[in-house]
Amino acid sequence: MKSKLEEIVVQKFPHCCPYCDQPISYERFDLKEGENEIQCPSCKKMYVKVVGDLFENRVPQRKRFIKKRKRESL
Repeated sequence: MKSKLEEIVVQKFPHCCPYCDQPISYERFDLKEGENEIQCPSCKKMYVKVVGDLFENRVPQRKRFIKKRKRESL
């Protein structure tokens, strides 16, 4: 008998300020790829939030190479 493995999320932690540990929602910020300066609404300190490429882990598509025919000389 084969058993099926199942993944269960036990607890999910919110994003927090690195200085005061207050939860922060990034939905109200316009985050772009790279470094983003964020000001904590609680302690008013600035910190940098780094956002990576969303497609970083995708599998690259295979490239097709078409062989060129040699031109016949007249």
